[in-house]
Amino acid sequence: MKPCNIAGVLSVVATMMSMPSYADNPREEAGDSHRIDSDMQAVSTDATIGQPGYGWRYFVDARKGTAVVISPKGDYFYSHGKGLTLVFKATDVA
Repeated sequence: MKPCNIAGVLSVVATMMSMPSYADNPREEAGDSHRIDSDMQAVSTDATIGQPGYGWRYFVDARKGTAVVISPKGDYFYSHGKGLTLVFKATDVA
């Protein structure tokens, strides 16, 4: 074999061997970032049966200006400081 061919083969092998070192575990990264970025705090309410807001759950992240509201039926609403937007509609399972 010519030295040029040997060098080419060795460079291809070296490249193929180094590729797994670039691979990461995407699940691990995603899980870590959610835990770090989530600073949601539960907001307590004094609403009693029959009053508006009874059964609703509220969460807020004051630093980011975001909020999540969960209805008694399980509907999720999200706000990024400009009003609530329905992001998940619960389905009735019969």
